[in-house]
Amino acid sequence: MASGSHSNTDNTDDSGVRYFPYRVTRSQSRQSSQQSSRQSSQQSSRQSSQLISQPSDSSQLSSLSSQLTLQPTREKRLHLSSAAINSAREKLLTFQKAREEGEEVEEEEEEGYTGSREIVIKENVSLEKYLQYRENNAISSVRMYLYNGYIKIYEVPSFAHSAAIGRITGLMNRWNDQDLEYGTDATMILGQNAAKEPDSWVRPAHRPDPPAGSGQGANDKDIAYPTMMIEVGFSQSLPDLHRTAALYFNPRTTIQIVLAIKIFGERVDPNTNTSTVALIAALYLRTSATPLIPTSVISFGTANPDTNTVNYIINQMGVPPGSFIGVGRPDPNNNNNNFPPCNAANLPVYQMNIPGPELFNGVPAHLLPAGFPIAPNTPPAGFAAGFNLDLWEVQRTIRRNLCM
Repeated sequence: MASGSHSNTDNTDDSGVRYFPYRVTRSQSRQSSQQSSRQSSQQSSRQSSQLISQPSDSSQLSSLSSQLTLQPTREKRLHLSSAAINSAREKLLTFQKAREEGEEVEEEEEEGYTGSREIVIKENVSLEKYLQYRENNAISSVRMYLYNGYIKIYEVPSFAHSAAIGRITGLMNRWNDQDLEYGTDATMILGQNAAKEPDSWVRPAHRPDPPAGSGQGANDKDIAYPTMMIEVGFSQSLPDLHRTAALYFNPRTTIQIVLAIKIFGERVDPNTNTSTVALIAALYLRTSATPLIPTSVISFGTANPDTNTVNYIINQMGVPPGSFIGVGRPDPNNNNNNFPPCNAANLPVYQMNIPGPELFNGVPAHLLPAGFPIAPNTPPAGFAAGFNLDLWEVQRTIRRNLCM
C-alpha cells in the first residue's frame, strides 16, 4: 500500500485528512488586535468599577458573552499525498515495460499475472468527500476510483493507452456523430459508496435525464448515464479490468455495455530484436443472462495470449471456449486449427459488434435513428444492427504507440 506521512506543522492528522483552519488577512489581523486592545481596556475598567460598586451577576455575563465574536470551526477536506500518488505511479509503470522473452521478473510483473495490481492510498472515504475532491483536483498522472471507502489507483495513462481510446471513439464517431455523444473523464456515481471516471463513454444524445433530485443519475445533478463504457488497461491487470463490469452494472446505473481492452506487456525476442504484443478485447452486456461474463472475447494482438491468461478467461471469468476466439485460439470450424492472424482490415473474426438496441437504450421511439424499430423476425438493419469495431484498427494504433 502506498502511503504518505505528514507532520502536525502540515495541518494534517494521522488519517491523512488535511485541515484548513480559519485565516485572516494582515490588515484584518491588525484591526482585530487594535479592537481587542480597546475592548480589553474598556472591559478592565468596567470590571474594576463593578468590583468596587457591586458583584457581577449572570445577566451581565450573558450580555458580555453575546458580544463575543464566534470563531469559525475548522473545515475537514480530503487530502491525497502527492508522495503516495507518485509512489503508486512508479510502481504501476513497471508493468508497462517491454520484457525480453524468458526474462525473470517478479510474479506481479508477469504477463499472465492473475492477481490485483490496484494500490490503495486512502481508506474510510465517503462518497461526498471523494466527489468534492475530484471536482476540485485534476490529477492526470494516474487513474483512481472510490470503492467501499477505499481510494484505489490502478492505471497510468500512456500513449498506447490513450491512443487506443481515441481510435475506438473516433471510429464510432465516424459511424454516428448525430445521435451519439462521446466523452472522457467524467466522475460518475456507481453505487452507495463508489465512483469512477471511465476512460471513455458513449451516450445517446436523446436519452432523457432521470427526474431532478431523484438520485438516479450519473452525478449529483442527475444527468443520464451513458449506455456504453470503454476501459483500456495497460498497467491494470486483467482481473482488475474484468471487475469493472460489476461496478458499471451496479443496480443504480442504466449502463448497458462495457468494452474492455487489455494491453499486455511488449515481448522482445533478443535473437531477432523483434517485438510482439498480446491484446484482448472483452464485451459485456447488461441484457445478457450472465452480464458479468463477457458475451465475446477476442484475442487480436501479434502474439498468442499467455497460458495463464487463457486459463483465467475460461475458468475464472467463465467464458465458454467457443466465445473466446482470435489469435492463438483454435477454430472449431477449421479442424481446431488456430484462427488466422489479425493482420489486415475487415477480417470477419476481428469485428466486434456493439449492438444497437443496447447502445440506443432509453431513447424515445420517435427519436431513434434509422433502422428502429426492429421488425419482428427481421434481422436488424441500419443503426439498429449496431457498430462493428474493427480490432485491426485498434491493434495497429496500439503497436504504433508502443513504437513497435
